Amino acid sequence: MYNRKKVGLALGGGGARGFAHLGILMTLEEHGIPIDIITGTSMGAAVGAVKALGMDLNKLYLLLSNLNLNEMLGVSESTTREIQRAIGRGVVEYVWGMDMEETTSLPERLARMYELFSLLTAKKEFSETEIPFAVVAADLATGERVLLNRGPIYRAVAASAAVPGIFPPVRIDDRYLVDGGIIDKIPTDAAIEMGAEVVIAVDAGSPLTGKRTRTSIDVMFQSQRITSQALTELQLKESKEQLNDGLILLKPQVSEITMLSFSKFTQAVKAGREETLARLPEIRELCGISAS
Repeated sequence: MYNRKKVGLALGGGGARGFAHLGILMTLEEHGIPIDIITGTSMGAAVGAVKALGMDLNKLYLLLSNLNLNEMLGVSESTTREIQRAIGRGVVEYVWGMDMEETTSLPERLARMYELFSLLTAKKEFSETEIPFAVVAADLATGERVLLNRGPIYRAVAASAAVPGIFPPVRIDDRYLVDGGIIDKIPTDAAIEMGAEVVIAVDAGSPLTGKRTRTSIDVMFQSQRITSQALTELQLKESKEQLNDGLILLKPQVSEITMLSFSKFTQAVKAGREETLARLPEIRELCGISAS
């Protein structure tokens, strides 16, 4: 080992595609790549939390392999269908004058998210992590990026993963928080703020495919992807400049997995493993680690 640098890991969102992060973490661990700081958005926050807490990644793999996550979260595998349901709920709420802030009971889907992330993090708090860890969410009222690094981890992860229209916002400190990917899809900036000298960034998002848009919902999704890609490219460029090129971007091949296709868990993990193995020499060089 020579000139070892402080390594940050920035895990992006992507829904079910984000399980590629687990394959990446398992492979980095197997090859002795140290991680000093972890930041995560959405599914990257959920998987990153497990690593930060020092939990057994192989046990997590076995656990998730045996869970029906679509059933547990109360969502179908069709993102389009879920958006259609959200539109229907919105119409009902409008007609009946329902107000999110006036709701006293915990929405069912939020309760399900709490249950899943409580299970994954053993209800531990940020103060109990072995590796410094932070989660990115977005303030629904102001659009600000919110960095969560205290209190129960499961609530922060739920906030970061609260995809608008599919899951309800999470209230933390009088703020309504939603999916961090809206403002910070791959939180490299947060890793730098926490002291990372080099960053391994992971993009498990949906690429622009060039496929024909057939419905108004297709148009909405594609428009969101265009905006997200442009913002992410700008943020990554700024982070790379701050780090004097000390950033590597891993892009596992998960384009065939939709955001809610949790049944494709093993396929996503495999894609993460393959991408990490292919880029291992670059990762070692970036981190200042000699090959064993």
